[in-house]
Amino acid sequence: MTATTASRPATILSRAALDTWCAALIADGRRVVAPVAGATGVDYQELAAGGIPSGLGEGLPHQSPKATWFPRTEPILRLERKGQEWTVSDPDADQTRTVLFGVRACDALAPEILAPLFGWDWHDPFFENRRARLALVVLGCTKAVDEACFCTSVGTDPSGTGIGDVTLTPLAEGSFAAEANSDEGERLLALAGAAGAPADPAALARTRADARAAVPVRFDPEQARAGLAARFGDKLWEKVSRSCLACGTCAFSCPVCHCFDIQEEMCGCQGVRQKNWDACAFPHFTLHTSGHNPRPDQGTRWRQRLNHKFRYFPEKFDRTLCTGCGRCLRLCPAGMDMLADLQVVAEGAQAAAGPTVPMPTAGPAVAVTQAQDNPYRPYRMRIVQVRDETPDVRTLRLEFADPEQATGFSFQVGQFGLYSAFGEGESTFCIASSPSRSGYIECTFRQAGRVTRALRRLDVGDLMGFRGPYGNRFPVERWKGKHLLFIAGGIALPPMRCVIQWCLDHRADYRDITIVYGARTPRDLVYQDELAEWERRDDVNLWLGIDWKPRADGKDLSDQAAAEGWPAINQAEPGATVLDPAQRRRTAFVPQLVEAVKPSPADTVAVLCGPPVMINFTMQVLKKVGFAPDDVYTTLENRMKCGIGKCGRCNVGPVYVCKEGPVFTAAEIARLPPEL
Repeated sequence: MTATTASRPATILSRAALDTWCAALIADGRRVVAPVAGATGVDYQELAAGGIPSGLGEGLPHQSPKATWFPRTEPILRLERKGQEWTVSDPDADQTRTVLFGVRACDALAPEILAPLFGWDWHDPFFENRRARLALVVLGCTKAVDEACFCTSVGTDPSGTGIGDVTLTPLAEGSFAAEANSDEGERLLALAGAAGAPADPAALARTRADARAAVPVRFDPEQARAGLAARFGDKLWEKVSRSCLACGTCAFSCPVCHCFDIQEEMCGCQGVRQKNWDACAFPHFTLHTSGHNPRPDQGTRWRQRLNHKFRYFPEKFDRTLCTGCGRCLRLCPAGMDMLADLQVVAEGAQAAAGPTVPMPTAGPAVAVTQAQDNPYRPYRMRIVQVRDETPDVRTLRLEFADPEQATGFSFQVGQFGLYSAFGEGESTFCIASSPSRSGYIECTFRQAGRVTRALRRLDVGDLMGFRGPYGNRFPVERWKGKHLLFIAGGIALPPMRCVIQWCLDHRADYRDITIVYGARTPRDLVYQDELAEWERRDDVNLWLGIDWKPRADGKDLSDQAAAEGWPAINQAEPGATVLDPAQRRRTAFVPQLVEAVKPSPADTVAVLCGPPVMINFTMQVLKKVGFAPDDVYTTLENRMKCGIGKCGRCNVGPVYVCKEGPVFTAAEIARLPPEL
């Protein structure tokens, strides 16, 4: 909507004039979507030539018109295979000018609320192009549809005053006052034909005031925000979510729910990569490949839904992610009542004074330069080397298929990317090589699912995709002159390898470098050649560990060495172990081995990565030996799909890991909700 400095006065249009107006809009080449009455009620539908908005004023349509700016399924790439070669191109842009006619205020506000999300740093052209071609003729309400309406509680004006391009206000005699709110609104009204009589401003103001008074405020959003923060760990969430079916109805009917998945479909040699609506209520939404799920049950997922809408999104974008339309209450097959839950958490809560979670500062955010119109289009990369690290872990060295793209590409230590097996999809991995080793990037992955199985089938000379670099970075400049302690477990060494390589390539900038790395068995240790090199260096202290084996009776862990040449530490009191520097391979879990190494926190930075349970216990050990939370860094690999802060998968509180992470300090993680 483009604001106009001098809107023309509201004029009166008859009901028949609205039908004629719709016909004129269609004749002008516009797609018109309007409320249409049917056998099962009112729904938004595209009008054919001669069609009329028969459901205008007949209550709120069942489904929101979200698909006009955010389709249920939307192509973002076209794929074509010719032999071993792949062509990646953008889909044809939808250039259709669309008018949402007779849209209610609670639906009309949705694109405006979502605009900051789809337009921060990386811009989503699919959303923004559709929004730029969307005009809104808003029909004001005169009363609440039913008790599920709570638009006034979240700042939505039910009268529609100033919302959209044109506001239609129903008048007592069955006509409508039409008022332009933008230059586009003026153009739309010009197609309505001869202007009717001017509306009485005083009567119009009274009608709109009555509409606002007809929808009572049901809760205080600031008190709800404070209550959500105070009751994060409350048993309330398990109790109120017992009836949740995880069906996604609430999200799919909501005009502002924006979560999506990205999938690929092939038909012969032609394919498409597309966005599909998704929902945080689904169990797989945050499920990691490892099997870890930071929101493992419907209670935690329902809590996330309310917190994201009424606490996290406002902290991030200063707007509530809800318009108060009430569809989630009306359509839920299990009777879930978000409004009642908000009233409960708001009761007696003190209004929040401001954001409760400071934004991360660990790794400075990297400035985004959007070099192409479609941020979802990957670079085409050629595989130039394949290395098997373990039976199920492989490293691919990649070079740009287009040398010109290679010239303009750079990344920083700790950033990540999304790697494509064309025709199968993308997976997220940190870049495993250092930017100090130019000319290529490397990714290391464990075969675990559809995409990684497809990546493992590729060989030298094959093409694959890479999107990135994304996220922030390790502040290696800040670490100059400090001792460095690197801690990793299993397949988590690849995200650490990038920063280790950087520090070794700039060895004079740092003091002692200690690496503690463990895996389940000796054969599960990745980068065997590189580990051997680090062991030989006299300026690196490398300690390796393997997991304990179970006792013969299976009731506990044996305290004996798990393999020959891997003597056990003191299992009961790791810190009491006296380590022999000549024997740096031990039987111990990684946190135990760190405690046995007894790292000094003096002028030392610790960097760790591994499974959530390993990170948790290792942070406890580092705290125990005296490390300050600001001196402990980790990199998170939450489930991600878009990589650019749109799809909603990786957010923890108001923080989007793909943008403000993946690098965080322990102090920053302590301020986040415990959902890692």
